[in-house]
Amino acid sequence: MYGQVERKRVNFGKITNLDYLPNLIQIQKRSFDWFLQSDVKDETKRKHQGLEAVFRETFPIESPNNDMIMEYSHYILGEPKRSPQECKDTDATFAMPLKAVIRLIIKETGEIREQTVYMGDLPVMTEQGTFIINGAERVVVSQLHRSPGIFFSYDMERDVFSARVIPYRGSWLEFEMDNKGILIAKIDRKKKFPATLLIKSLGHGTNEEVLRLFYSSKKEKIAGATSKDLKKILGRRTINDIINMETGEVMLEAGSKVNEDNISILKEMKVKEVELMEFPKGKDNPILINALEKDGVNDYEDAILKFHSLMRQGEPSTIENATAELTRLFFSPKTFDLGDVGRYKINSKFEFNNPKEFSGEKARVLRPADIIETVRYILNLFSETENYYPDDIDHLGNRRIRSVGELISNQLKTGFSRVERVIKERMTVQEIETQTPQLLISIKPITAVINEFFGSSQLSQFMDQTNPLAELTHKRRLNALGPGGLSRDRAGMEVRDVHYSHYGRMCPIETPEGPNIGLILSMSSYARVNDYGFLETPYRTVKNGKVTGQIEHLTADKEEYHYIAQASGVIDEKGELKNKLISTRHRGDFPFRNPSEIQYMDLAPLQVVSVSTALIPFLEHDDANRALMGSNMQRQAVPLLREEAPFVGTGMETRAAYDSRICIVNKHDGVVVSVDAEQIVVERKGGKESDKYELTKFKKTNQGTCFNQKPIVGVVHSDFNGKVTKVSKEKIEVTRDNGDVKEYILQVGSRQYAPIVSSGEEVKRGTTLAGQIVTGEKLDEIGNILVKGTVLADGPAVDNGVLALGRNVLAAFMPWEGYNFEDAILISERIVRDDVFSSIHIEEFEIQARETKLGPEQITRDIPNLSDKAFRDLDETGVIRIGAEVKPGDILVGMVTPKGETDLTPEYKLLHSIFGEKAKDVRDSSLRMPNGFEGTVIDIKRFSRENQDELPAGVEEMVKVFVARKRKLLVGDKMAGRHGNKGVVARVMAEEDMPYMEDGTPLDIVLNPLGVPSRMNLGQIFETQLGFAASKLGISFETPVFDGAEESDVDNFCKEANLPLNSKFKLFDGRTGLPFMNEVFCGYIYILKLAHLVEDKIHARSTGPYSLVTQQPLGGKAQFGGQRLGEMEVWALEAYGASHTLQELLTIKSDDMLGRARIYEAIVKGIHSIKPGIPESFNVLVQELRGLALDIIITDSEGNTVDISDYEDEYSKSKKKIKFETIENA
Repeated sequence: MYGQVERKRVNFGKITNLDYLPNLIQIQKRSFDWFLQSDVKDETKRKHQGLEAVFRETFPIESPNNDMIMEYSHYILGEPKRSPQECKDTDATFAMPLKAVIRLIIKETGEIREQTVYMGDLPVMTEQGTFIINGAERVVVSQLHRSPGIFFSYDMERDVFSARVIPYRGSWLEFEMDNKGILIAKIDRKKKFPATLLIKSLGHGTNEEVLRLFYSSKKEKIAGATSKDLKKILGRRTINDIINMETGEVMLEAGSKVNEDNISILKEMKVKEVELMEFPKGKDNPILINALEKDGVNDYEDAILKFHSLMRQGEPSTIENATAELTRLFFSPKTFDLGDVGRYKINSKFEFNNPKEFSGEKARVLRPADIIETVRYILNLFSETENYYPDDIDHLGNRRIRSVGELISNQLKTGFSRVERVIKERMTVQEIETQTPQLLISIKPITAVINEFFGSSQLSQFMDQTNPLAELTHKRRLNALGPGGLSRDRAGMEVRDVHYSHYGRMCPIETPEGPNIGLILSMSSYARVNDYGFLETPYRTVKNGKVTGQIEHLTADKEEYHYIAQASGVIDEKGELKNKLISTRHRGDFPFRNPSEIQYMDLAPLQVVSVSTALIPFLEHDDANRALMGSNMQRQAVPLLREEAPFVGTGMETRAAYDSRICIVNKHDGVVVSVDAEQIVVERKGGKESDKYELTKFKKTNQGTCFNQKPIVGVVHSDFNGKVTKVSKEKIEVTRDNGDVKEYILQVGSRQYAPIVSSGEEVKRGTTLAGQIVTGEKLDEIGNILVKGTVLADGPAVDNGVLALGRNVLAAFMPWEGYNFEDAILISERIVRDDVFSSIHIEEFEIQARETKLGPEQITRDIPNLSDKAFRDLDETGVIRIGAEVKPGDILVGMVTPKGETDLTPEYKLLHSIFGEKAKDVRDSSLRMPNGFEGTVIDIKRFSRENQDELPAGVEEMVKVFVARKRKLLVGDKMAGRHGNKGVVARVMAEEDMPYMEDGTPLDIVLNPLGVPSRMNLGQIFETQLGFAASKLGISFETPVFDGAEESDVDNFCKEANLPLNSKFKLFDGRTGLPFMNEVFCGYIYILKLAHLVEDKIHARSTGPYSLVTQQPLGGKAQFGGQRLGEMEVWALEAYGASHTLQELLTIKSDDMLGRARIYEAIVKGIHSIKPGIPESFNVLVQELRGLALDIIITDSEGNTVDISDYEDEYSKSKKKIKFETIENA
């Protein structure tokens, strides 16, 4: 059995190099490794990050009376109890036990009590970058949020600047100008006071000290100055107090304006010179001076006491209390944390670069210098000083990524703070002699926050597993919503819009349509997240106009200052930029620059877009809106029964399939020695060890699609009994007993086979002679792929290691009798007959047998009141057999539930006394096939307490039944291409009636040509034309995004395949045999079947459940709902005066319960009399009005009072008479 033969691939890319592409799920795995640090061998030497940081920030914990202290040493990670697959089967969580070594030190005696304390189970990430929580695979989506740091903004309406210090945790500090022109500070958006009060509280007590902090000064002569010189100093401000030395009186306060009166006073006092403030640009800006006038203090002690009295009103103000309060707000690591990111942002903003000042805990709190620099910056903004600009809040330098590790850390911090509180309480309550770490620590808060985060957080999502691409993009998604992020309603256009800093970091195309547009994004293909959580993109460095081989990753901040050339820039043989002027990117502009001014060059054209968008061939010819739809719809493609790689791809298909980890990839170099449908065995190089790879067969995914792996590597078997006579690298010869010799070639295409038999060895039919040589995967330290491993088995929607979401079909763009009007699609019956778009869907049904008050429920075949036909496929225990065909209503698992003793009729008592039957004290609660489902039972999983299976409380036994169904293409199914060209199947035509080509080939699909020009997605036209050439030549094409085939390339291959250059052909009508009037554009297009199948949507009801309150039908297929006659429908009938129809619809056909029962009885008995009653919704209205304390009196046409309760009594009497379960539908 040779492995699958590859199709020859032609790549049109001139620049694109996928070797530099990072591991596409690296963001998930790196972040979780950062959090767990499980690869650190010495557990006591872990870095202060992730889980270790959570422990270190919580411990040591000192008892309130200081008699003992609890310290943390290190944590230990156990092994998970179950494998990921076992967790999925048993609805368990894939987790490892977390233990911590904790010491309790008794201060008085110095005694140390050390214990290893179990801290709960921590969910673990699987190899695929997912978590298994309660049996369901989930993904923790990375959050895009505003980075901690200091931000300066400009309010256009008020024409004022403001500054905001945003910590990772702690109080917010803001500076802004109020309506009176005073610079004020705000803490936590509540407490407001002059900014100078805070500056003085930091130790700069006098007005003069404050002014000297922010302004330079210059001395000006008074004595002997000419009137011209004196005029120059009018209107300027003094930087210090001018005091009359004789009286000690302050004549001019610091910050006062100099006027003519002041000058004459100064002359009288014989002041020789004054020191005046120098404003930037010479503009007088009084906002700080106004604040000094408002603060009302002139030394440090008064300032800090006033600050305390403002912050803690009603509390006694002392210097110690005031200093402690200020420290608590901004300078204590316990209550204020900028995080490494916040410190990095502040240092880069103010160009602080003394590493000694920023080590340890000091780095994570504010420093007085930070506050002073913030005020200086905002003063410069008001003064319009050069090189001082407000920040752009939407710039990616100010937004960062919180990945899974950081999100879990934040949750655990909350849990550990609760644990700390419990420990302190227990320390005071329990006796010191009996206390141990185990008794003091309660792990309930930790398990509670973990379960809450993974189970119900907005960022922990049920994984989209429709196909491998959906899985991959879900792991690479960036979400601006969630706790601490934006809210959908408040997010404006600016936040959602594409920003120039997104280039190479976030995809400008892939985002949902609808309310989440621009808030849920996808990482660009080459982007990675740095240690601070900022997105980086790679560039080639350019030195003196020459492109070097060096690659540098830049954040959006660093990129601001550089001129960057496009990847498509023309380079000569020496690697120098050819043209004299090069088109570059600089911030949001595209200036032309000399090669010497360029510092960087894009790595590849596809670095702008995400993986999903990079799979669209000829993307450059598509309108962005349609490209967005194309990217999103590829994620909805259903894996088909027979996968087929596209004739025209982009080269990204192989990498997307490989990195999605949906295929089985070989880990070590070696030779395949055994292959079957369920297992592949690879013998490692050297032959001492071998690896076994188990294949997943027909498992249900989260979305009900089928997960099935198929081997693509091979071994060479002997076809008969005989003897090996020759073994070489090229071939093996086996001689039969009759002398016949057969050669087995060991090189097939790119696949090389290694002999595993030796010359002279006797072999039997089926003996393995040679196995395929396979390469092992090699990764670098951070998980990037250095050497790709051989793909041993394809997963769903993968063909020979290439992502294959759809099928190549022969299409023509022509109108056909209106059947493809408005995006409808006409398809050939061949497509349905040959299962071209057929797919397997698997549904899971579960039943639990519980312990009830009346006794246990039982899974059994012995169910009362059912015919033998109902049991035909059940085994002796009452569970359906594998392979059974099931339809709606069929029993999957038989179960009976005990029911309470009821009043027995005399007849029943008689029967009971004769036959002694007690078995009828149970009711049938079997698991049945729901409405609208049918298929074949493919698997059954049974769990019971008897077999020591772990089950939820109260559950004695659980059975899961998996039913698979082959879904063929139907009229109403949604299909789409990769260019946003979507449509619905309108008709399945007989193959002989389809239009056919001159050689008699009938078309597979007919699309409407009017769907192309207005949508401007011409990529589909190029794809169709090139696809035809690929089909004729037996090859596949790769046309990378923005670097693909040009018109001349398409023409050349069309010539080679003997196809017309315009790809237009003479077509004939299949029904008449006559040619169509004009030639028609034809070719092979790649079409996907989307997960919007008509069978899941179609729904009909005659009778069904009603709403309890209004007695109107429920809505939706899930509730087996129907159509209600709503308000607007009533208006429509009123408009035509159809009173009798309306009365009938509002009463007996709607929510008149008695009328409904009567009409049913009348129909059954054949009576033709209708007497409408009172609708239930009228009752609801009456009760609503009574709820408003209004007395409602109802009268008939003659003015007699009607009591509704009489009507209700009548209904309950009739209910006993008429036993129609369909009416009540309980």
